Parts: sequence; structure tokens; C-alpha cells
Amino acid sequence: MTGTTAAASRLASELLATHAEQVEQLTPGLMRDVARRLGRLDVPAESQWPGLVTELLRDFFDVLVADDLQRIDAPGSIYERVGTGAAGAGISADDLAVGIRLSAVRTQAQVHRFVLAGATPADPEAVVGLLARVVAAGEAVVVAALRGHALAAGDGESVQARRLGELLVAGAPGAADLAALVGWPAGTHVSAVVVAPEDADRLRGRGDLPFARYERERDVVLVAPVTEGLLATTLRPLVADVDCTVGPVVPLAGLPDSLALGDRLTGRRASGAGPVFVDDELLELASTADRSVLEALRRKYFVEIDRLPAEVREPLLQTLHEWLRHWGHRPATAKALGVHPQTVSGRINRLRDLLADELEDAQVRSELLLLLTALAAED
Repeated sequence: MTGTTAAASRLASELLATHAEQVEQLTPGLMRDVARRLGRLDVPAESQWPGLVTELLRDFFDVLVADDLQRIDAPGSIYERVGTGAAGAGISADDLAVGIRLSAVRTQAQVHRFVLAGATPADPEAVVGLLARVVAAGEAVVVAALRGHALAAGDGESVQARRLGELLVAGAPGAADLAALVGWPAGTHVSAVVVAPEDADRLRGRGDLPFARYERERDVVLVAPVTEGLLATTLRPLVADVDCTVGPVVPLAGLPDSLALGDRLTGRRASGAGPVFVDDELLELASTADRSVLEALRRKYFVEIDRLPAEVREPLLQTLHEWLRHWGHRPATAKALGVHPQTVSGRINRLRDLLADELEDAQVRSELLLLLTALAAED
């Protein structure tokens, strides 16, 4: 916390302590003024909205003291519930947003009056910082209240799915609480499924639990709930007919990692190929993780091989890759390459010469498989 920020927090705390009673009295006048400026004569008496606004104002001043905007953004917060209550009172989303901004302006003015009424002159920088904080917090309230309004307006499932997706992709607090609200059991893990927008709509409603959703410029991230201990490949029946990339299963807080791994494969996903699972491609991902390591391995093993003409070098490397993948089994290697087993033997013998007879060393085989897998991924 910077010095100015800390000073603004101290000033807010002092004002709240000395003007707490007046803060409680602000609500009725604030509501009347905003309603008048919006052209509304009153709010239905049976509505819970006035009581919610009073509770909101109390909490809002606590937020100003703590400088904790995340508190406003929390799922199910008083700010979200005010939006829901406003919808129930017949207040439109546009009027709600305008009303909150008007309230923020009035609150900012009242805070300034409290400052001017103080016995001791306040630090000017702290005053400016606190007044700016009121505006920023007011905008955060607009976002939260409109989300609550949308939930009450009948689009609740879609809004909650998008909100949960935003929180999970950002690794933000509050995801677990909202996951419980949408029906995910405690301890649920998740997998990031990257799909085209039209395919995301096709997947909606599949499975026993709802997906969370996060829309990007060119694709959509569906966050699939998965029981702890299961692999993402258990999602195969749900996505079998869809071109998508499926990240590994992780705890809720690990969703950004699942998505990052999925994104690394998305560019190599062929149209019409169906789902690609990160769990099936971990060797490829590990092989391409660090370019400097790959270059070092190539210098270590391929000095002589790289001097060969391409028409000689490429068949040798393809043979070595398949031979390593098939644990040195000559018939299986020959079948994978579509050549005679004797051809495999001749190439392997040539490679033994080029690699100084190191092919029997387990570590050498592992490093060569890593390198060749990375090279194959680049092709």
C-alpha cells in the first residue's frame, strides 16, 4: 500500500468513526433525490429495495476504508442483491445504472463535506485519493448490481455461467462460492474446453452439471466440472462430435493452467478431427516447452546427422523416432513406417554409427525421444 493510499484509508476510517450516525441518515434523502432525477415518484412499499440500499451504503463505506473493490465484486454480495431487488421493484437496468452513478456523485460530495467539517485540515492528497476511490467503487457497484438485475430478469443461468467463467479464467476469489450457487458439488475440479462459438452452443446442456463459459475474440472457453480424481478424457462422450481442445483436470484455482496447456494445442487442431485432449499429448507439450533445451539436445546428438542431405537425414530421423516409440521392436517400427524390417535394421545400424553406439543408453533414448517428438510437432 502506497503512502497516499494508506493516508486515504486512514481518512476514510476517521470519517466513518466520526460521522457514522450521519451515514445512517443518508439513505432516505439519497433515494428520494435519485428517484426524483430519474422521474420516479416512489418505490413500491412492499419492495425490499430500500432496506437493501441502506445495507449497501453501510457496506460501501466499509469498502472505502478497506479499499477492497473485490468485496463489491463477490458473487451474491449486497451489491448484486440490490440489482436483483431493483428488478423486482420494476426499475430498469438503465435506470439502475444511472441511479447508482448519481448516488456515487452524491456520496462523493457528502464525503467531501465531512472532510471540510473536520476540526483538523486533511492531507490534500489523501482527500483526492479518497474521492477518486468513491468513483471507482461506484463503478464497481454498477457492474455488480447490473449482474444481479440480469439474474432476476430471467437470464440467470446464462449470466451465472459467464460470471463463473470470468472468475475461473482470471483465477479470482469467489469462484468456489459461485460454483456452489450454480450447483457444482464441493471439491469439484474443472477442465478448460476450447471451442468455436457455434460449437459452444451445441455443447450447452450436455452433462449432469452446467458448464461455465468465457467468451474470447475467436473462441469460447467452456469450463467443464469434473469429479476429483477423474481425467479429462472422461468428457469424451460429451465432446466426441465437436472440434475442441480439452485441458487437463485441475482444482478450481488451477483453471488458468488447464487453459494455457489447451491453448498450446489449439493451433495444431485439425478441422474435423474431433476433440484433442492435453492428457494425450503431454509428451509433445513437454518436448516443446523449452526451446533452448531442444537446441542443446540437437547440438549434443545431431552434429553428424545434420550434415547429411535432407533426403538421407529425414528417413533416418523418422525411423529413429518410430523405433524409440516402439521400444526398439523392429516389426512394429517397420509397420508404422510402411517399410520392410530389413530397411529398419539398416537405418538403425547407420544411426548407431552416427550416434557413437549410444542407443543402448536409457537416458540417451529418452533425450532423443524428447527431441524427435518436438521436431515432429514442428512439421
